Amino acid sequence: MAAPLRLGLIGAGRWGKVYLRTLPSLGERCRLTHLCTSRPENAGLVPHPVTVVPEWRALIASPCDAVIIATPPATHAEILEACLEAGKPCIVEKPLCLDVATAERLDARVRALDIPVLVNHIHLFDPAYQELKRLLAQSGEPVRLVCSEGVAFGPFRPETSALWDWGPHDLGLAFDLLGERPARVDALAGPRAPDGSPEMASLRMAFPSGSCAWVHVGRLAPEKRRTLLVATDRRLYRLDGTTPSRLTSAPFRFAERYAAGGTLAEPAPLPVPSPLSPMAAMLTYFLDGLAGGDRRYFGTALACEIVRVIADSEAAMTA
Repeated sequence: MAAPLRLGLIGAGRWGKVYLRTLPSLGERCRLTHLCTSRPENAGLVPHPVTVVPEWRALIASPCDAVIIATPPATHAEILEACLEAGKPCIVEKPLCLDVATAERLDARVRALDIPVLVNHIHLFDPAYQELKRLLAQSGEPVRLVCSEGVAFGPFRPETSALWDWGPHDLGLAFDLLGERPARVDALAGPRAPDGSPEMASLRMAFPSGSCAWVHVGRLAPEKRRTLLVATDRRLYRLDGTTPSRLTSAPFRFAERYAAGGTLAEPAPLPVPSPLSPMAAMLTYFLDGLAGGDRRYFGTALACEIVRVIADSEAAMTA
C-alpha cells in the first residue's frame, strides 16, 4: 500500500477549518503533516501530531508533497507562484486572484510548468451536480438556460466584494455546464458597500450557441440560498443545496413554455449516488488526479476566465 500523501495547509480560518474537519475522513490516502497558521491552537483540530509553522514560505519548503492554499484571495498569487517554483502540486481556493493580468500570468505559468493545480470551485465537485451533468450528457439535449443564485446575509469581508466572494461559484457552474465562454455579459449592481463595490449583483450572459445564463449573488439576503436551475428542451432541473431532496427534475417543453399556460409538473427527486460532501469529493478528485486519474478540472484556464468576467463586470458596474 502506498504511503499517505503528505499535505500542508496554509490558512486555518473559517474555510481552512473545513479542510481540517474533512481531511481525516479520507482515511489513509493522505495525511495533514504541516499547518501554517497564526494561531497554533488550531493544531488541536487535527486528530494526529502536525508540524505548525508561522510563515507560509516555511511550509512550502517543508517535506510535504502537496499544498492547500486557504488564505485571503489577495495572497493567492504569491503563494501559488512559490508552490510552482518548488514544484509542488496544490489546491488553491477561489477566486484564483483579483485582477486579470495576474490571472493570465498565473495561467501561463501553470501551463508552462505543467504542475498539477486545482482551483477549488467547490460546487463543481458536489456529487449532486456531477449527477446532474451525467443526466444531461445522457439525454443529449442542449442546455437552453442556466439560472444560478448564491446569496446570504454576509459575510461582510472588506477585502473582497460580494461578486468576488460569491460569483466564482455560479460562473464556474455556468461555464462548465455550457462548455463555452460568454459572448456578452450585462451587469447590474445593487446597494454599495462603503468602498463603493456592489453588495448585490446580477449578471446576464449570452453565449455563442444561443444559450443564456443568469447569475444573482449578494450578501444582503435575509436567508441563505444556493440554487441552480437548468432548462433543456424537455426538462427542468433544480439543484438546491439547502433542501433534503437536493436534485429534482420535471418535464418541461422549453419551446412550448407559453402554450403550457405557466404550469409545471411536480418535480421528482433524483437519487445522488455518492454521499460525499462537496469538500470531500473535491479532495478525493485531487488525490485521484495526482494518482493518474481524471484531471479535467485541473489547471487555471476556467479560473482565469472567471476572474476576467468578474473584473469586467465590476468595472462596468462602477463606471
